[in-house]
Amino acid sequence: MPSTPVFEMYPVGFVSMLNYLVQNGFNARIANVAVRMVQSKRFDPISYLKDLEAPIYGIDLHWLPHTHGALNLARIVKNLHPNSYVVLGGYSSTYFRKEIMRDYPFIDFILAGDFQEYGIYKLAESIVEGRPLSEVPGLVHRENGMIKEERPYDFRKGLENVFFNYEVLLKNALKYHDVKGHLPYADWLRNPEGFTLIERGCQLNCGFCGGSNFSYKNNFAINYQFRDPCRVVDEIELSQEILGSPVFVVGDLALAGPKYYEKFFQCLRDRKIDIPILTEYFKPFDEDYAREISRSVVDFSMEISPETSDENVRNWNKSGYSNDDLERSLKLAERYGSKKFDVYFSIGLSHQDYKNVLDTVEYAGKLMRDFNGSQMKLSTFISPIAPFVDPGSLWYEKSEMYGFKVFARTIADIYHILDTGKTWYDFLDYETQWMSREDIVNATYDAEIRMTQIRYDVGDIDRETMENIIRNVQNYRRGNNYCRSNRVDKHLAYMSKDIEWSNKHKPTLTSLLILLYRSYEEVIGGMRMRSEDRS
Repeated sequence: MPSTPVFEMYPVGFVSMLNYLVQNGFNARIANVAVRMVQSKRFDPISYLKDLEAPIYGIDLHWLPHTHGALNLARIVKNLHPNSYVVLGGYSSTYFRKEIMRDYPFIDFILAGDFQEYGIYKLAESIVEGRPLSEVPGLVHRENGMIKEERPYDFRKGLENVFFNYEVLLKNALKYHDVKGHLPYADWLRNPEGFTLIERGCQLNCGFCGGSNFSYKNNFAINYQFRDPCRVVDEIELSQEILGSPVFVVGDLALAGPKYYEKFFQCLRDRKIDIPILTEYFKPFDEDYAREISRSVVDFSMEISPETSDENVRNWNKSGYSNDDLERSLKLAERYGSKKFDVYFSIGLSHQDYKNVLDTVEYAGKLMRDFNGSQMKLSTFISPIAPFVDPGSLWYEKSEMYGFKVFARTIADIYHILDTGKTWYDFLDYETQWMSREDIVNATYDAEIRMTQIRYDVGDIDRETMENIIRNVQNYRRGNNYCRSNRVDKHLAYMSKDIEWSNKHKPTLTSLLILLYRSYEEVIGGMRMRSEDRS
């Protein structure tokens, strides 16, 4: 199965945790083993990990696809460094914390919950300075053979500790002579982008989301919170100065309300931010919002995930809205100058059958045709919600109500699926009343083929590209030989416009260094690939 950013990207909280540790006097670094493995077949993770000396090794078990890698890394690290401590963190490790601490003795701690910048600092302080573990909020550990959970951290106080500082990240990469180990994902050097978020938690209850309001209240004991909008802009300004790159703002600014987004955009104007910004939306927005972003952001792109063309199916899976409302927002975006709008649909939803999937593809095609020739580039995508249902989500906790059968209910089950599976559909751990696992798989291939044909019809791709993608998908589906990409981080029907939403960068010293380093790596990488092919 090709690696994608879903597998090799570390949680963005790592950047904020790194910043907080360094700010408070500790040495810390990020070592993205997955990126190193994706980039070179010759990379030896055992040797790499052996050379990393630290009293504490933190490993993310955030989303379930990380399970296999997280547990194996933890086991290897403990074998190589038996006197050091291994700590897990993230949504999934929080949800399965008791099972993990019971069954995996090579894991010493779990930092449960969210906003753990302060938690990892207190753990480092406890280990290095010999302070009691009871001072570490949210810590799950063993004491006298029993699993003990320390008091939860008051996460409402944690927002002030969150800061995505790419300057610290880059300084660290140079300090430890490990640029690749600090990369967020394998493709980052080809098109660097910054990242920030406006909130922790969410006000909505999309059924498939482990970060929904329902999941947060049940697993993290907090409601959603918005960050100070001008502090978010501080991060964007720093990204502009250091990287000169586009920035993805995670969280729905329009849904945060006029008071919030007006202050956010005022701060952008005051700081004279002129790098491209990508914004996401959970629901359609109105004209007041479109007007405000247009007067505040020189170059902006947008994305939204209606999931399906069927309004009834949509209502079952997320906060519903009409197709008319969706299309009205698309037209507002076009009128007010959005450069690009990506619209995402899904396969495997509650109350969704095979026909709905194909109808959704046709609706996606209608949207592309409606905006064909527009100055705003509109692209649509469809993919399965795979391979796992998020633990803590409504689908997971109320599976019968939503018509789901979830096969993997323990970390051990999930590890086994990832360990023994050979293809992405081996990993698929659920089916619904309306679609079996086989139906979801077939709908995925048929939808991708039809979507590729539509992209050709509207002029997004040429005939040769269309035929190559369709042939590739069909061969893979039938178990025949197919054309493998020489980039292992790309899937069968990959097109660069899937994720590379902007290639505009401001020249900075760092961006020049990134360009030089990338050019060097491409030359060296090409030589290595030819050498590996010969061997």
